Amino acid sequence: MPRIRAAALTIALLLGPLAACDADPEPPRAQPRPSGPASPNTAERVIPPGTMPEDRTTAASAPCARLARPGGWVAEENKQTGTGDWRVPERWGAELMGFLDTDSVACGETVKLRLTGPGPARVTAYRMGWYGGTGGREVWSSGEVASTARPKPTAAAPTYTVEADWPVSLEFTVDQHWPPGYYMLVLRNRSGSAYGIHLTVRNDAGTAPLLFQAANLTAQAYNTYGGYGLYSGPHDTSGARTDRARVASFERPYTGSGYLVPYWYDVPMVQALERTGIDVDYATDIDIDRRPSQLLRHKGLIIGGHNEYWTRRMYDGVEAARDRGVNIAFFGANTVYWHTRLESSPAGSDRRIAVYRKAAEDPLAADDPHQATVTWREAPLNRGEHSLVGATWGGLGVIGSFRVLDADSWIFAGTGVRDGQVLPTSLGGEYDMALPNDPATPPNLSVIAAAPLRIGPRATMGTITYYTAPSGAGVFSAGTTYWPCQLRGACHEMPVDPTSRAVLERMTDNIARAFAKGPAATHHPSTPQPPPSPENLLATAARPEDVGVRP
Repeated sequence: MPRIRAAALTIALLLGPLAACDADPEPPRAQPRPSGPASPNTAERVIPPGTMPEDRTTAASAPCARLARPGGWVAEENKQTGTGDWRVPERWGAELMGFLDTDSVACGETVKLRLTGPGPARVTAYRMGWYGGTGGREVWSSGEVASTARPKPTAAAPTYTVEADWPVSLEFTVDQHWPPGYYMLVLRNRSGSAYGIHLTVRNDAGTAPLLFQAANLTAQAYNTYGGYGLYSGPHDTSGARTDRARVASFERPYTGSGYLVPYWYDVPMVQALERTGIDVDYATDIDIDRRPSQLLRHKGLIIGGHNEYWTRRMYDGVEAARDRGVNIAFFGANTVYWHTRLESSPAGSDRRIAVYRKAAEDPLAADDPHQATVTWREAPLNRGEHSLVGATWGGLGVIGSFRVLDADSWIFAGTGVRDGQVLPTSLGGEYDMALPNDPATPPNLSVIAAAPLRIGPRATMGTITYYTAPSGAGVFSAGTTYWPCQLRGACHEMPVDPTSRAVLERMTDNIARAFAKGPAATHHPSTPQPPPSPENLLATAARPEDVGVRP
């Protein structure tokens, strides 16, 4: 998102959130670690296009972390009894909150939890999946854990970084009873307060056809715990937002829009994928930065509704994977937008993200302009996301309806749609649009649907796109951040049309199954199909309500 905003953030990110005794004083904090030793990660190395970055960590070494899972294990896992108890109120925060010392974990590794708020509390781990439509399965639960309200940390210029150095409330080890997957750890106390924390359990030896990438960087970018986030601070409410954080830390709970990113953008995609029965492995965006070579063990990479913040190693790694035949499905919009830099904190490596938004403010950009944490499309980076995604960020805050342009596309197979059919209220939140005349746009980009939009006096559009790379890889872009929430049947400030939802569900299934088979061009090569002009789309709309309007 190219500008700082307040009210628009709600639309864009919502999709549209008896005290026990203190725990004993904690000994000096050990360095939390990703699996294997990490190399310094302050400045990012610039490498030639198409080069796969070298891994900077090694795979987990515990015996249970190296076990190969049999084919069909996800389908078998989802036959187990599920529960809806993982659902908690989707709000800005809660009286009981906490955070973990890691973004992901492999079997045999230990996780530390820090709590604030009235206790005692219990922690229950739910694995997200289909499970007969319940959406999750309880895997583990703690006993009662002492908790009390902790003082909120302060922040200061120039970075306004909020970090909570609280005592450890609970330490637990992930064992073989935790299948790889996307988890919600739900905190509950006796007064009924409930709060969810997302955690990815990796399989570092996994070779599942699909790999899902969790949007931890984007969640942290929108986190406002302590009053500071990458978009705003508590004092300067002008458009300048001079007290916004330049560096955000994972050493704090999630509040604000950041708390809702998993629920709106990632969890519905995980549930839809596991409903297919296709085997899926899981990693965070930070894991892709650490070990980009893991992408080559899979046939397709699946990305949810809002993966806005990307490091250079992520961008390089995913681009190199595409160029080696790995399919990519972007089930969202506003992807690969802000250049993000991972940094170390006193707690360990990869616990901070730096996004200065202006090259002049970034302390590393003066010596190396390529380090500037600005949008990927602008100078000095000049690397627009559409060269990978197929489309570019267009805007936010508008509800629109996609019009089918190519009903014969394999992506629409089984939906029953026809050319010209309108899918009501199928675009919302933020949207992407194809740039057919831009030299960085893939030459064989096919625009299979487009939504006519009017932003003030300007005609524009959102697009759904597909292209195949010379390697044979297929790349799909959904063109709207509201795709996942439609799959779950509830979007913020937008009604979910049942017909549109059914079409999107079938499209999701078609893409997942095709991308799990290997390079999609083998069976589904793309051909150039540019969209009509935005003016033409508006002029040919059958009804006024088929045009998305933002004053």
